[in-house]
Amino acid sequence: MIIKSKLPNLDIPDKTFHDFLFHEWEKFREDVALIDNDTFAQFTFQDVMQKADFIAKSLVYLKVEKSEVVLLVMDWSPAAIYIALGASMAGAAIQVVSPKLQAWEMQFPVKESESRFVFSDPLGLHEIDKLMKTLNREYRIICTGSRDFANGYPIIEDLAFAAKQNLPLPKIEPDTDIVYLPYSSGIHGKRKGIVTTHKVMVAKTMVMWNTSKHHEFRRGDTTLTMIPLHKQCGLDAILCALLNGLTVVTEKNFCVHTFMTCIQRYKIRAVHLTPYLMNLMMFEAENHTYNIESLEWVVTGADAVTEELYEEFTEIFPSVKTVTQTYGMTEVGLICRTYNKNYSPSCGQLTANLEMKVLDILTGKELGPREKGQICVKGIAAESPYLNNPKATEEHFLDGWRRTGDIGFFDEEGNVHLVDKLKEMIKVFGYQVIPKEIETLLLTHQAVEEAAVVAINNELSGERPVAFVVLKKGFVATEDDLKDYVNKRVIRYKHLVRVNITQFLPKSACGTLLRRLLAEAAVMSVASIAEVEKEFVPELPADMKSILTH
Repeated sequence: MIIKSKLPNLDIPDKTFHDFLFHEWEKFREDVALIDNDTFAQFTFQDVMQKADFIAKSLVYLKVEKSEVVLLVMDWSPAAIYIALGASMAGAAIQVVSPKLQAWEMQFPVKESESRFVFSDPLGLHEIDKLMKTLNREYRIICTGSRDFANGYPIIEDLAFAAKQNLPLPKIEPDTDIVYLPYSSGIHGKRKGIVTTHKVMVAKTMVMWNTSKHHEFRRGDTTLTMIPLHKQCGLDAILCALLNGLTVVTEKNFCVHTFMTCIQRYKIRAVHLTPYLMNLMMFEAENHTYNIESLEWVVTGADAVTEELYEEFTEIFPSVKTVTQTYGMTEVGLICRTYNKNYSPSCGQLTANLEMKVLDILTGKELGPREKGQICVKGIAAESPYLNNPKATEEHFLDGWRRTGDIGFFDEEGNVHLVDKLKEMIKVFGYQVIPKEIETLLLTHQAVEEAAVVAINNELSGERPVAFVVLKKGFVATEDDLKDYVNKRVIRYKHLVRVNITQFLPKSACGTLLRRLLAEAAVMSVASIAEVEKEFVPELPADMKSILTH
């Protein structure tokens, strides 16, 4: 069964990404677009467009090629916005890498994208130079900071001669020329570059923006983001804010204190967050006093907001009247969002211009309402292939439908519910175990604050589930207590082989659970899986029984 968005279709213009933005910005070109909270410098929309033109003409003089990847080793700053748009005008694409990474962590995407031109924050200069020297290619690094912090590298102002040559900008084909090359997280496998054309980037942005249905942003407001620049949802959020004529506050050196201070200072009404960042805000509010009564609307992504988190957050911050949940992926952008003010256990309904179907994981059969399977989507925003990886591209598409890798279902009203990720599915003797189900069960125990379930491999069973939990302050429980709590309530093949109590669960800066690290720890935590498998002996074929009993 195929479901379609209930929202009116959006007409995607045949424009380059920068032309699309600049056309919308004309109506508020004299308004303040960006404030750098590090320096308090302000830039109007007109300023941003002029600086983008400066970057574009410089890159053309330096002989950047069409669809060549320009590397941004940067956190949020006004320069990040106008450099990205300048690269677009020059016919290039951008790839964003966190300046906090070490050289070896940057290596794969930078090497694969063949970047020669680098714009770097002072923070990232040493590591990106160290990496570029190992790649056996000519390269140019430009520091986005002041000369005092450039360590001898040229700074943006040093491009003035190149920009003054005023060379013509290239003609860009929106359907085929690339403007953006984000990379998948790599949490569950090899990272992949997502080839995003101007047409797809415009479609992604319009689906997220959709002013007739999405009302969190209003012209004249100010906003900022804690979501990093290199995350798709962070970039989308800021682009949509600018398309609505907002002033965006940027901050390089993020901490939750600075974020709360900015909400108070700039009287911010709406922000994009993740559940992890919402928790950080609540913890900060317990220890310091802020006046953030201006905050009315929170849009979340990256993970689901539980009802408990929703109630606690709105109790601590009573001015927040709406918490909008969203579901998306780097390859597609926004897929679903909620449209009501009250808490919803779903991640909402399909956004404009998208279709969805759910396929049985084993048979590929189309499923109906409330039947769990792999979510697949179709639309212009979902069409991006992977860079230099035709096999992965082929695996992720089925007759024009993009496989999301997420397990979920839709209900009779068209609300989409996520269950787990396909790559996180645990298979025990051929049976499917969904980690989220066991995690949810663990969270019903009065002592459990957080829970994560991962797989360990075994030649006999294939895989078995292992849990990691964080206990609530003041509560006591043993690992065996928690294991028994789960195993008494689930079918035998879902039994946990071990529960590990830990002080914290490893997460990215966005709050994404780093399951790969847990999986590695799980292997070390289980001494002898063969002993555990003996509980299955009564249910196994004779040949398997002999393996376990001899």
